[in-house]
Amino acid sequence: MRGYSLKKDLRLLINNPKYSDIEILYEVRKKLYGCKAILAVRSEVFNGLLYNGMKESYANKITFPNINSFGIEIIMEYIYMGSIKEEFLTNQLSFYTEGEEYDVNLVIDNIEGLREVPVSSTPEVIYVKLYTSK
Repeated sequence: MRGYSLKKDLRLLINNPKYSDIEILYEVRKKLYGCKAILAVRSEVFNGLLYNGMKESYANKITFPNINSFGIEIIMEYIYMGSIKEEFLTNQLSFYTEGEEYDVNLVIDNIEGLREVPVSSTPEVIYVKLYTSK
């Protein structure tokens, strides 16, 4: 049911063509659907790409040929949810590399101090928030 959980409602926006206004093309001929406003508010890089007044601002597609499936999934998860699924934590280096390139502030601040903190222990998905030890 909608309207009772912001986190669940935001999850509905991840890679959902119905609610998207941008296609994110990556690797070779793969795509994800996104929401420009959310991407821009959460990342300076996306803000610069999507609201710079140049041709990209009016396009409905952006291309990242050098990013892989794992990288884009984890970036989208963090941008939309503010946390990432526990299953994504097995490859933190990839998240750091991709996240740094696309300005996901969590990993830019201080990768050395990352710790895992359970946010919810629901049977469906256990979310893990990452934070620095500062």
